[in-house]
Amino acid sequence: MKKALSILAILLIPGLLKAQRHNFKLGFTASPTFGWMKFNGSDASSYKTDGLAAGFSYGVLGDFGFTPNYFFSTAFTVTTVKADVIASNPSQKLGYKIQYLDIPLSLKLKSNDFVGGKFYGQFGFDLGVKTSNGITTSDVSRFRAGLLLGGGVEWQVRTLDILTGVSYNNGFTKAIKNPDAKLSYLTLNLGVFF
Repeated sequence: MKKALSILAILLIPGLLKAQRHNFKLGFTASPTFGWMKFNGSDASSYKTDGLAAGFSYGVLGDFGFTPNYFFSTAFTVTTVKADVIASNPSQKLGYKIQYLDIPLSLKLKSNDFVGGKFYGQFGFDLGVKTSNGITTSDVSRFRAGLLLGGGVEWQVRTLDILTGVSYNNGFTKAIKNPDAKLSYLTLNLGVFF
């Protein structure tokens, strides 16, 4: 893992240094999340997701521009994802609450200015490290990775850019080992860039 992060940093540093000639923005986010679990293998018949469960995410945002419309976008957030599950044997309702320190790495494409702001689309990966979980089991995975896809509008209000949008985080690593489950969530992105 350290080797992969070192290689990623080496590849990104030249682009980030060049970003200082274009756009560099920092900001804050506080956004609701709506999570669910997908069960795999033999566990798929014994467990079902019981709708969306609300969580929350907050932290620091960073956009590093390498052209006026193309950005490397990242963040450093504390994300709480919840999921409600119905188990069939024995019949019971389970609630999962897992908190991650998330670092999304994505490409953000922004439109030219229109009256009031810019549209954006975002695609990349999300890497998370578990900081706590609301269940008493050691079966919760320490690391989580997901595919990130989103879009929205950055509204220009005087000297601030107000971020609004929706993103989908599709977990592709196991969040829980027993039962075998992956955790995904939607985020209603709210933030401000200075």
